[in-house]
Amino acid sequence: MKRAIFAAVFALSGCVSPQLDSEPMPLRIIPYSGGLKIADSGGLEISFSRKQPGVEQAINRLTGSGPTERRPLGQCEALRWENGLVLFFVNGDFVGWTAGPPVWPAQFGSAGNTCGWG
Repeated sequence: MKRAIFAAVFALSGCVSPQLDSEPMPLRIIPYSGGLKIADSGGLEISFSRKQPGVEQAINRLTGSGPTERRPLGQCEALRWENGLVLFFVNGDFVGWTAGPPVWPAQFGSAGNTCGWG
């Protein structure tokens, strides 16, 4: 009888969905010269030239919210997230980023085409 109860509990434990962390994960985004790397992802990255909808969706998932600002800059569009990350798109392609404190402990940095963002 004890084995049957143990087996039932063990079998049902696989049916429980894992608890997802509802906290945003801005520190999982690692800016680098070719785009953005995702920490603890087995090497996933968001490289320059990726299409805007996919990039936005990925960043929204990682930060827990959408961009707080969208700004046209000539042929560019700049999107800023609450964590200070700013991404730049030209004709729907990811072309550059800026990031810095307070989310990233390193000083302000950028890569790619930042479309004259100051």
